[in-house]
Amino acid sequence: MSALLAAFAVALSGAAAASFTGTRGALRRALAVLFGLGIWSAAWAVALFAYGADPRVRLAKDALLAAVALAVLVFQRRRGSPRDPGQPLQGAETSRWLPASAVAAAALATVFFLEHTLRYPDGGWDAWAIWNLRARFLARAGDGFRAAFSPELLFWTHPDYPLLLPGILAQAFLLAGEEPLWIPAAIAYAFAALTVVLLGAAVRELRGPGWGALAALALLATPCFVGFAANQQSDVPVGAFLLAAGALSAMAVETGRPRLLALAGAAASLAAWTKNEGLVYLLALAIALLAVRWAAFPERLRGVIRFGCGALPVLALLAWFKLRVAHANDLLSQASLEPLLDARRWAELFGALLRRVVFFQSWSLWLVAELVVLIAVVPRLPPRASSRVLALAVALALSAAAVVYMLQPHELVWFVRASSDRVLVQLWPSIVLATVLSLAAPVSAAGSR
Repeated sequence: MSALLAAFAVALSGAAAASFTGTRGALRRALAVLFGLGIWSAAWAVALFAYGADPRVRLAKDALLAAVALAVLVFQRRRGSPRDPGQPLQGAETSRWLPASAVAAAALATVFFLEHTLRYPDGGWDAWAIWNLRARFLARAGDGFRAAFSPELLFWTHPDYPLLLPGILAQAFLLAGEEPLWIPAAIAYAFAALTVVLLGAAVRELRGPGWGALAALALLATPCFVGFAANQQSDVPVGAFLLAAGALSAMAVETGRPRLLALAGAAASLAAWTKNEGLVYLLALAIALLAVRWAAFPERLRGVIRFGCGALPVLALLAWFKLRVAHANDLLSQASLEPLLDARRWAELFGALLRRVVFFQSWSLWLVAELVVLIAVVPRLPPRASSRVLALAVALALSAAAVVYMLQPHELVWFVRASSDRVLVQLWPSIVLATVLSLAAPVSAAGSR
């Protein structure tokens, strides 16, 4: 009964959130599942800290989520869901080999995921030491769950990390009555699949089916994407929520429906509730929405206010968590501004990053190809506001990451080698989206080509 109620809570809450997008098909379904998982996890964290770990609290939380979501869906149905005023895609044509290639790549990626999971069922180091560990703490400890955030824990367990992924895992463990290894693997696969479907469907919505298949194929062909997904770490989930925020922002800019920015803010806040970097990405996207001239300044300001209102509930939860539960951050707890003035340290950082650009995932040269496109191709194309918003957000996020690299207390080159690929995986789906939005004309302009 509790598992069925939880499934209803996830499905109905996600469907209620996605109903405000006015989209249809795969895009709406992907957003519904993504929002459903995020809302389900965030709501459990609120219930856990407010009322404790009693199983009746989880049941009441799921029942309340399902009831409120059902009421929202009924209300939306009666008033009529908002519709995208853009041109329909019924007349769009594309070569069959692109979608077929994307499907084949998805099947091959699934095989690779399974093979990696069978060899390493516990996932990567971070999955074992942080995400699955925290979930097992929360599932086993009962009313003693606050021990999962004790400052006495070793720093590499990162007790200050937000709880979206551990919250999903812990609830799944509690519903199953045990902690089988297939649960974190299945959730990791779900987030990876949602990222691919969301990217392809969002590009299809904005640029047509051919470009949508090509975008999905580009993500699936990225060498490290499947590996990071199979490692069961939070980098792919945070990238999925950031991609949702970027896609909804691009739709708001291109379709003239600023109400979508509230949903974009909600998605970005769920990225912040997934990993600390998500808060940086949220701020970067908000600044980009205000700075890029996609509308008159008063309208952009109202859009950013909508974005902030959508993000506010989860940001309030995150602020309370950081202030009252998990205070310390090992990267910035001993931070000093002095390294920012060290020219040799900056040179060391850029040298290490330049090497990672070339050596990214064993000489795959994906980042080199991206830089060639940005330098040689994009400047020759008409500027598109949606891609400029996403590009500025990514640039600001990477700049903030460089500052964090300078301030963190660990050996610099080692830290860059250990973490830069993860940062790129978090941002890569959004980078692919921004690139395709730059290369291709909007559907309304391209017609049925």
